[in-house]
Amino acid sequence: MAASNLTLVLPPRLLSPPDNAQFISWLDENSKSLVNLRRLLTRGEHQLFDSHEILLAELFGLPYTNTHELPLAAIEAMGSGFDAATGYWLHAEPVHLHPDLDHVLLFDSSSLLLEKTELGQLIDELQVLFEESRLVPKFGKQHTLFIRLDDKPQVSFTALQEVVGKNILQHLPEGQDAAQWRLLQNEIQMQMTQSTVNQLREERGAMTVNGLWFWGEGYLLRARYPRCYETVFTRQLFASGLATMTDAVVEQELVDFDAIHLEQKTLAVIDSPEKPLAARLDCLLALEQQWLAPALLAIKKGQLASLTLVAGKTKIDFTKQQQKHFWKRGISSTTIASLLS
Repeated sequence: MAASNLTLVLPPRLLSPPDNAQFISWLDENSKSLVNLRRLLTRGEHQLFDSHEILLAELFGLPYTNTHELPLAAIEAMGSGFDAATGYWLHAEPVHLHPDLDHVLLFDSSSLLLEKTELGQLIDELQVLFEESRLVPKFGKQHTLFIRLDDKPQVSFTALQEVVGKNILQHLPEGQDAAQWRLLQNEIQMQMTQSTVNQLREERGAMTVNGLWFWGEGYLLRARYPRCYETVFTRQLFASGLATMTDAVVEQELVDFDAIHLEQKTLAVIDSPEKPLAARLDCLLALEQQWLAPALLAIKKGQLASLTLVAGKTKIDFTKQQQKHFWKRGISSTTIASLLS
């Protein structure tokens, strides 16, 4: 049996900065709880990328080096089961826009707890606007909404993560066609304000959905990519899209180390835990016990050639040779918190 590689992808921003002090304190008090994670981070070879998404694209052999060139919507549409090999794709993120003096703050769908039926009704009410603008809405998995166009518009959009909680007036569409997209956003906002969905949400004290934020635009490069992984375990749309593009088998049920085939190159995306710090600590403890401990033992025995850990924008490669790097000093709890944030 030929040993192969296992890649483990941690949820990006597993820790939030307000949690770091508590996490560092917990690590210091429980220094032996994550001994294999510490060994991996201390002795492994680190490589920093432009973004988490660019790192994943590189792992799957896609030739993107700049986050702004990455067609996120098209890749995630592939992960949702659409044939996104043709057309120009956008994300249309349901948002709440909150005017405050001379600026407008944006809150994304994570603040809305929007039901799929509510989103469906809102889009039905916007259908005439979409048809007039020659936009085709597509419902994806996990309450995602995509827009497909036949041709590339002469406009650029700001990525959602760059504008959440910020003033959108500094991040509106730019380019030759920007005026019509700004007008469309205003018309959507006015129509959504009158929606019965929002009337019902207001009655129960929920945040209204009064806008769509377009972002993640782009075409897929028309190329065939070699298979990089035999099997990809993930519920994440971006990783699913990359796996689909490279002809990997996608499994949504995440298993543990004992269930994978060591002779096959495998990638597993760890599910994002709930927000409380306790849930995130449980996620790390499960990673340690179910994946890292048996993986490092398999490397020691020669059953696994290498382990790759993706933590945010950092890739850490670990082989049997790194096992022997005893002289490397242990990584600090502060550095571990930084890598996971």
